[in-house]
Amino acid sequence: MSFSINTNIGAMRANLNSNLKNHALNESLGFLSSGSKLGSAAYDASGLGIANQLSAQVSGLGQAIMNSNDSIGMLQVADGAMQGINDNMQRIRVLTLQASNDTMDADSRAAIQKEIDGLLASSDDIAKQTSYNGKALFGKTFVTQSGADAGDTQGVSIANADVASLVGSIDVTTQSGRDSAIDTVDGALKSIDESRASLGASQNQLMANIRNISVGQVNAAASESQIRDVDFAAESANFSQANLMSRIGSFAQAHANSATANLTRLLG
Repeated sequence: MSFSINTNIGAMRANLNSNLKNHALNESLGFLSSGSKLGSAAYDASGLGIANQLSAQVSGLGQAIMNSNDSIGMLQVADGAMQGINDNMQRIRVLTLQASNDTMDADSRAAIQKEIDGLLASSDDIAKQTSYNGKALFGKTFVTQSGADAGDTQGVSIANADVASLVGSIDVTTQSGRDSAIDTVDGALKSIDESRASLGASQNQLMANIRNISVGQVNAAASESQIRDVDFAAESANFSQANLMSRIGSFAQAHANSATANLTRLLG
C-alpha cells in the first residue's frame, strides 16, 4: 500500500462521490417540493415537450367544452323564441277558424283581425329582437370551435322566423283572405317545426361532442400526469437513499482527509 502526501486521491474520490450524492439529494428534494419531475428541461427534455403538448391539448379541450356549452345555450335561446312564435301561430290559426264561421259579422271579424295583427307584430318582434351576447340569431349561421385543433368546428344555421318569411300577411276580413289563411298558417307551423327540429339536432350533436371530448380531456390529463407528476412514494424512497448516501459520502470525505493529516503528523 502506498502513501501520498501531495495528492490525496482518497479525498478526491470521496469528494466526487459526495458531490454526486448531494446532487441526487437536491434533485430528489426538488421533485418532492414541486410535485413535478419536469421542473427543469434538463431532467427530461423529451418528456417536457410531450407533457407540454398534452397540457395544451387538455386546455384546448377544456375551452372546446366551454364553447360547446355556450353554443347550446344560444340554441336554447333560439328554440325558446321559436316556441313563442309557434304559440302565436297556433292562436292565429284558431282565430282564423273563428273568423271563417258565418256567425261572425264584419265588426267581429275586424276585432279578430286586430288580435291577429297584434300576434303577428309580437312574432316579428321576437324574431328580430332575439339575440345572444348582443348578436341577432335568426337568419344567421354560427360556427362552434368544438375541438382543440384548427378545423374542429360545427356549424348551425338558424332560419329566418320573421312574419315576412313565415306568413307574409293574413287578412280574415275578406273571404279570399280567410280561404288562404289556414294553409298559410299551417305552412308557417311546419316551417317552425322543421327549424326547431334542426336546432334540437344541433344541440344533441354538441352534447355528444362534449361527452366525447370530456373523455379525451381526462385521458390526455392522465397521460400528462404520468410524465410530469412525481410518484411521492417512490421519490420519498429515493430521497431517503440519497440522503443516506450523502451522509456516508461526507463521512468518507472526512475520513480521507483525516488519514492524510495523521500521516503528516507521523512525518512531523
